Amino acid sequence: MIWARQARTARRAMLTAAILFSSTGALAETAPRADHHMHIQSALITDWLQDMQKAMPGVFEGISGDIFKVRTGGDAVHELDRAGIRQGVLLSAGYMFGFSAVPLAPEEMARRMRAENRFNVDQALASNGRLVAFVGINPFLGNALDELEYWSRQPGASGVKLHLGNSGLDLGNPDQVKTLAAFFAAASKARMPLVVHLRGAAPFSNANITTFIDTVLSEAGDLPVQIAHGGGFGGIDAATLEALRLYGDAIERKAPGTANLVLDISAVAQLDLSKLASVPTEGIETHTADEWRAAYVAQMRKIGLDRFVLASDWPALTPPAEYFAAERKALPVTDAEWTTLCENVAPYLRAEWIKGN
Repeated sequence: MIWARQARTARRAMLTAAILFSSTGALAETAPRADHHMHIQSALITDWLQDMQKAMPGVFEGISGDIFKVRTGGDAVHELDRAGIRQGVLLSAGYMFGFSAVPLAPEEMARRMRAENRFNVDQALASNGRLVAFVGINPFLGNALDELEYWSRQPGASGVKLHLGNSGLDLGNPDQVKTLAAFFAAASKARMPLVVHLRGAAPFSNANITTFIDTVLSEAGDLPVQIAHGGGFGGIDAATLEALRLYGDAIERKAPGTANLVLDISAVAQLDLSKLASVPTEGIETHTADEWRAAYVAQMRKIGLDRFVLASDWPALTPPAEYFAAERKALPVTDAEWTTLCENVAPYLRAEWIKGN
């Protein structure tokens, strides 16, 4: 269709500008080329987060108070400059308006989601190639496919963020699995890369993760898919390590959907789950934080460091400059491995993907 070709051309031009920008300018030797997980937000989301905090006060435990402030693309670029980072990926929180704990009428929910996604995309468009925007969609809502189709033909919308914890995913629910698989297939057809926060409050068993890999991820084809928080929801526990092992096994056997699969390691090494009252501590306290990190890095090496990208989840913990300085100390990798991680960029930022889509 003509509109689809025009949208892909516009997205390609924007991402090409980002890559061209990334080849110029000074950069600190140990700074990442890109921060693959950042958030800005309009007043709409800021007010909504305050409502969520009232409804579920424990959900923001361990999170910086900066999350309750309006942030713009200019703020994101400022933080990138402070950290010596060339590019940032803005992940819209528009999906939050579908959060069932604070219900909205469907029409109002769709209006707010579209408005927040528009804010995110417009801020990226104004950044002269420094920022890349992903829109936020709850795939289980009635407007999900319409929102995907709309943004697939809009300049500046480079992909979709799915926060499946916030969206209430239970991989033991066959109807939800079927709906999510259909969304992955539609995103692949629209050539809209995905960033996926998979883990939430529902059981995170090996069987459920295998269902995701075999039934949902397989529908992505060669679409770039980035799994947020290193396969978990931040921090490291036995379930996170098992999820990472299963992703590694899928990559090794070249399972459908893994050709362009990467994991961002935002809030993995720096979040100690044993210190959070809202997280069950069974099994976590049997190892020190250093032991959990060592086990995680061992899995990274087995899979291959090329499958991991650096990300801060700003502003959840600290700004990128402080975050990556702490990350270098917390993550037990060699200097050469850290340099490799800093150079890694997700497939959707690579010239070969942009040129072909």
